[in-house]
Amino acid sequence: MLEGKIIKFYREFQGLKQKDLGDGICSSTHISKIERGLTEVSGETIDFLCKRLGIEMEAEMENYKEIDQLLIEWQNAIVKKLKTRVESIKRLLEGFKLLHMQDFYRLYTLILTRYYLFVGEGRMADGLIEEMSTWKDLSAYEKNLLLHVNGVYNLSMKNDYVKALECLKDISLEHYPNQEYYYDLALAYHSLNSRVLAFFNANKALQFFTKIRSFSRIIESEMLMVIQLEQSEDHPTLSREYHRLIEMTEDYGLEHQKAMLYHNVAYLYLRNGEYQKAGQFYEKSMDAREKSHPNYLGSLEGYINALTKEGNTPKEKLLQLVEEGVELSKLSANTTFTHFFKMHYYYLSDHQKKYYQYLEEQAFPYFEEKGYVLPVEHYTVVLFDYYMENNDMEKANRFAGSVTNKFRRNNQFV
Repeated sequence: MLEGKIIKFYREFQGLKQKDLGDGICSSTHISKIERGLTEVSGETIDFLCKRLGIEMEAEMENYKEIDQLLIEWQNAIVKKLKTRVESIKRLLEGFKLLHMQDFYRLYTLILTRYYLFVGEGRMADGLIEEMSTWKDLSAYEKNLLLHVNGVYNLSMKNDYVKALECLKDISLEHYPNQEYYYDLALAYHSLNSRVLAFFNANKALQFFTKIRSFSRIIESEMLMVIQLEQSEDHPTLSREYHRLIEMTEDYGLEHQKAMLYHNVAYLYLRNGEYQKAGQFYEKSMDAREKSHPNYLGSLEGYINALTKEGNTPKEKLLQLVEEGVELSKLSANTTFTHFFKMHYYYLSDHQKKYYQYLEEQAFPYFEEKGYVLPVEHYTVVLFDYYMENNDMEKANRFAGSVTNKFRRNNQFV
C-alpha cells in the first residue's frame, strides 16, 4: 500500500518511533502493519496520522507519481544530451523529499551517476560507483543500467576500454530497452581499434537516435562511423564529410558535437601530413572547451603534435604547452596523457635516450596493460626501428615478434 510507504518514510524522516506516531490513534503494531501494507486502514486513521506528520496524503501520492515520471524523463534527457532539460529536471527532483524513499533510491543513484558522467564530474561519480559495487538483489533493469553506467564510467573517466567493453557486452536489451548503449559499445570498439564492430554498432546507434529524433546524437553516431573509414586513402571525401557535419552543428548550435568534430578532422589532417590545418582545428577544439573538460587534454596533445611536426613553432612555446598538459593531467589524474606529455617533453628537449627509455619502461607497458591497440602498434614499430638503428638486436628482436605476428594470417597457400 503506497500510503503505508509514505507514512513510514515521513515517520523515519522526522525521527519518530512507531509508538510516538500512533499515540492516541492506534497501536505501534497497527502502525507497523500499515507501513508494510498488511492491513486495511480507514481513511480517518490515515488522516490522523498525516496530520501528526504534517503532510497531505493526496499531495504526497501525486508527488510520488511525479518523481517516477521525472526519473524517466531525466534519463531520456541525458540520453539525448539535452543539457538545459537535464539540469532543469535535476533541480525539480531535488525539491521532493520523497525522492529519498527506498523505492527511488537505487534508480535515482544510477541516473545521478550518469548525470555526473554526462557533465564530466568524474570525482563525484567515483563514490557512487564504489557504493553501487556493493549492491545486491538488483532488478533486471537495475542490473543492466548499472552495467551501462559502469561501461560509460570506464570508457570516459578511466580510459579502461577493455573493462568498458566487458560491461557493455553483458547488457541485455530484453531487460534494458535503452539502445543508446550501442553508441558506447561502438566507442569502446573504436578505442580498441576494432573498426568493423565499431562501425556496426555505431550504425545501430544511428538508427536508434533517428527513431527518437535526437539530432545531436545522430551527428555523433555519423561522426563515429566516418572515423572508422579513416584508414582508407580517400582523405578528400572524409574531409568533406567532417565539414558537412561541422556545418550541421553550427546550424543547430551543437557546441559539444562541434568541438568533437574539430578534434577528429584535425586528426585526419594530422594523419595526412597537413600539419598546419591539423593545428588550426585542434586549436578550435580547445577553444570550444573548458580546460577541465575530459577531452581538452586530447586536443592539446594533438595540437602540440601538429605544431611539432609542422616545425614552425619555437621549442620554448611548445615546452610551455607541454608543461600545461602535464599539470592538467595531474589535476585530472589522467595517467594516459601524463605519459604522452612526458614523452613530448623528452622529445622536444632533445633527450633522445631518456625518451626511448621512458617509452619502453613506463609508457609502453601502460599502453599494453590498458589494451590501447593503436599506441601499442605504433610504438612497437618506433622501438623496433630505434633498436635496429642502434644495432641492439636483442631488444629489436623483442619487438620484431609483435610486428610479425600482427601480419600473420591463416592463409592456405602452397
